[in-house]
Amino acid sequence: MMALRLLRLWITMTTKPKPIATTAAGQADAGVTGPEGAIRLKLAPLGIDHQAVDFPVRFIEFCEQNDLYEMEVNASGELLIQPMTGAHGSRQEGYSYTFLCNWEIAHFGVAYPQTVRFRLSNGATLGPDAAWMTQERYDALPSEQRDRIIEGAPDFIVEIRSRTDDLRPLQDKMRIWMAGGARLGWLIDAPNRRVYVYRTAQGEPEALEDPETLYGEDLLPGFVFPVRRYVFDLE
Repeated sequence: MMALRLLRLWITMTTKPKPIATTAAGQADAGVTGPEGAIRLKLAPLGIDHQAVDFPVRFIEFCEQNDLYEMEVNASGELLIQPMTGAHGSRQEGYSYTFLCNWEIAHFGVAYPQTVRFRLSNGATLGPDAAWMTQERYDALPSEQRDRIIEGAPDFIVEIRSRTDDLRPLQDKMRIWMAGGARLGWLIDAPNRRVYVYRTAQGEPEALEDPETLYGEDLLPGFVFPVRRYVFDLE
């Protein structure tokens, strides 16, 4: 079954080239590596250029045809097929998005769940566990991006470490989100009851040990997420 799906990928995702974004040192950014249990597939040997202009359309079509899998593409052009989060992890992600969505309804901007994908300037196409974008940025989005993949990082990002996740790849992913333009990020390390708070122009994230609540700070004024109740102590 997997072989048939990859054959379909080969047929439907061949795209036109686009220059690869590089770091200041001139080397291609390797991007997020993915969890240990992820299936990694190099796209270039299949004739697929993940930097191509039409790649977002092809990628979303592929994801829709293979919707049992959670997929991302790193900056090196590797398709990452992620292990399933499981029921418990899905609930944790769902609560984070629900609280964010409720805040958005009462305030402004647009909240996104884990099914949305963002393409960053380094070529990576990544998905958050929850995210938020300012209303001004959303209003400026072309209609095709609203329907498929959004170019650029969201302003606020949430990643929750589940039973299938390794911490280091998630920390790498958070650094990529922030380098891509995110302004505030939470990496919630559920197994260790710890939260890493990432902020713009902050060298290292702030580590919070077993916090009861998290706050949206100046970016999302009044936003509060009871992380202990809905992540750490969730049964």
